[in-house]
Amino acid sequence: MVLDFPLNDLTDLPNPPEELARISSFNIAFKQKLVDDGAEIVPVSDQIIAMAAEQSATYLFDHTDIAADLAKSSGADYILIGVAMKPTYLFVYPRLLLVDVKTNRKAFTAYVQMEGSWLDKHTTESSAKRLAGKVSEELKRLLAKKNNT
Repeated sequence: MVLDFPLNDLTDLPNPPEELARISSFNIAFKQKLVDDGAEIVPVSDQIIAMAAEQSATYLFDHTDIAADLAKSSGADYILIGVAMKPTYLFVYPRLLLVDVKTNRKAFTAYVQMEGSWLDKHTTESSAKRLAGKVSEELKRLLAKKNNT
């Protein structure tokens, strides 16, 4: 299961339409790369969507146990929870946690940092694909480990 990266914009003028469009583009490219790499993405449950809408941008990222519990009935093995942190106008860094749904344990963490490049659509999508590639590699490693036990 892959949650969208919400934008956690801490600047004086948070969430301008251009930034929301960029994070949308990031999310699309991220998920497409995972699919291209062979990941099966389970639909996000209505409960998780509602909770993400009601809470802060970092709530599920900070409460991975709650997100994993809500994903248990979906059939997903892992839930990817991300947040695009924007503490200043200078950079954005999308961070993610891969959480094992059965154990509620964090299995992997990764991030990318985009400085002025966040303003360039090609670079944004390239960064999303690079981050998704890291996840794909880890999922393959976890699957291989599971198959060897």
